[in-house]
Amino acid sequence: MTNPERLGEFLRLKRNTIAPESVGLGKPLRSRTPGLRREDVAELAQISTVWYAKLERGKAERVSRQVLLGIARAMRCDDSETRYLLQLGGYQDGAGRIETCNKLSVASQNLLEALNPVPALFCNDFYDILQVNQAFEYMVGFDVNALPVHQRNTFWLLEHHPQWQQWLNVRSPDELTNCMLNASARVRAALASRVSEQEWQLRLDQLMASGPIFREVWANHRVKAKEQIVRHYRHCRAGQVRLVKQFWSNASGNISGDLQVFLPENDTDKARLQAAMALAEVVA
Repeated sequence: MTNPERLGEFLRLKRNTIAPESVGLGKPLRSRTPGLRREDVAELAQISTVWYAKLERGKAERVSRQVLLGIARAMRCDDSETRYLLQLGGYQDGAGRIETCNKLSVASQNLLEALNPVPALFCNDFYDILQVNQAFEYMVGFDVNALPVHQRNTFWLLEHHPQWQQWLNVRSPDELTNCMLNASARVRAALASRVSEQEWQLRLDQLMASGPIFREVWANHRVKAKEQIVRHYRHCRAGQVRLVKQFWSNASGNISGDLQVFLPENDTDKARLQAAMALAEVVA
């Protein structure tokens, strides 16, 4: 799938989620469209219906930045969705493409170790886990670093690994789908500007083959920027802990990845993480 085709698919799905009333339009009595009609978006964006329809079919080339911003405003896109539209249209805001990180430098490995007893991991834009520290291993209850390469991926673990699901407190199919949806939305937001067309499609095909839940949520076309997350996690040694998940960008030259750090929200959980780490080291 090309970027113009991805752009068209995103516009079509986004359009279907917008109630006409939310943008000041009345819903036609005989309309079978669940959201806005193409002509509605074209009118709001001040472009022709024929041109907008061509965009949705993935047949438009050299779409101006002004047109894309007009469509984004018409569809009430948030910042992440607007940035995604611009990236698919070829507008990178002056930034060159960034290579996907596939291995850690010695300095990054030392940083992970230094963060103990705070759980942390490094991953790339596809959510391949490059390495976790000991505190993270003790938290989830198994050696993530020892898994085969194709299994060291957040989506694969979420869909196939019971201990990973337990760590995330996933207790139902709906909770599993929601976790997968949020993660895939962050991946989609990152990919357009960071990888070549060939690499994107190859890794996407691999993730699609990893399980039906990922295929389902990816078709949703949701886009979401990375943001701080506060939630309860099930620590295999300390029980339920409330942690603040933060994303830190890690770059070396034109290679980029993410450091995910799980910080205790309060002193009680901080002490529990420290005790769990100390106990694990004594047992080891």
